[in-house]
Amino acid sequence: MTVKIYDDGSSYGWTPEMGKDGIIIRMSKSTAGSLGWCAQQMWLQHNFPKPQGLVKHLVLGDDVHNGLDLFYQSIEKNSHQKDIITKMLAQGAEVTEYLKKLIPSEKAIVNNRRAENKGFPFYHDDYYYNMNWLMEYENARMKLSPNNPLPLANEVRLEVKIDMDIEGYGTIPVQFVGIIDRIFEATDGGLLLFELKTGKWSDAKASEMRKEMSYYKFLIENCDSDYLKERNIDRPVTHWGWRYSAADNWMSEKVKAISQRGLMKRVKDLIKMYLDNEFPPTKQDFKCSYCDYIELCPKYAIQVSE
Repeated sequence: MTVKIYDDGSSYGWTPEMGKDGIIIRMSKSTAGSLGWCAQQMWLQHNFPKPQGLVKHLVLGDDVHNGLDLFYQSIEKNSHQKDIITKMLAQGAEVTEYLKKLIPSEKAIVNNRRAENKGFPFYHDDYYYNMNWLMEYENARMKLSPNNPLPLANEVRLEVKIDMDIEGYGTIPVQFVGIIDRIFEATDGGLLLFELKTGKWSDAKASEMRKEMSYYKFLIENCDSDYLKERNIDRPVTHWGWRYSAADNWMSEKVKAISQRGLMKRVKDLIKMYLDNEFPPTKQDFKCSYCDYIELCPKYAIQVSE
């Protein structure tokens, strides 16, 4: 079997040196998600990367994620803040306005930026718009779990290796990696996995979000039990949710088995594409108008030649 080797260590790469028991495919949530749009575009992006400077929405997204991290850290370290929130919730009071007072400042955010973000301006209005809406969500969420208002864990990185049965190839060892934004205790005592987004929302994104959350559920279900115990997240995943702060859209629901099945089919399809070294273009022509790689696409070349 001849397989093209990508040794750059990316989520899309074949990296034989990662293990001693054969070729391992390293797969991330983004890898699986890209297949849902167009496999050929995903392959072209990896093999012919175009330089993309940091733009406003990326910097803003980082700032909001950092803001929420610092927000939780502050409450966790400050017993007085935590006591006030817990007492207000026990009384059935709204905590939104109090939470807004705890939003990390511009100085705190800029000081915690990644090096490549340091030169960008602080988008004051956008940052506080997103953070204020997040406090509205936090108020609603905390009222559902007044005894456990804080996350069980933040920015949880998980890595698991699983032998996958792939048609025509047998057993293939695959490493799955991912970072879960937040993990809360659900109302039934299980885990609620949560993802924060700062982009625009459309109802069409719901199916993809459920597959994304299914990927994280899959990681937890196959992760080392001691690793989960150390982080107090060694319990079943019963709920998941997401928040698109720019669109004031948030969702929390029980996990859906159909999304899990859809994810695993996609994962196996993608692994087989790597093994076959074939990445077919999308059959949905409207997607092509949004593609930056259209001129490199074999589908476009065929259309032009005709």
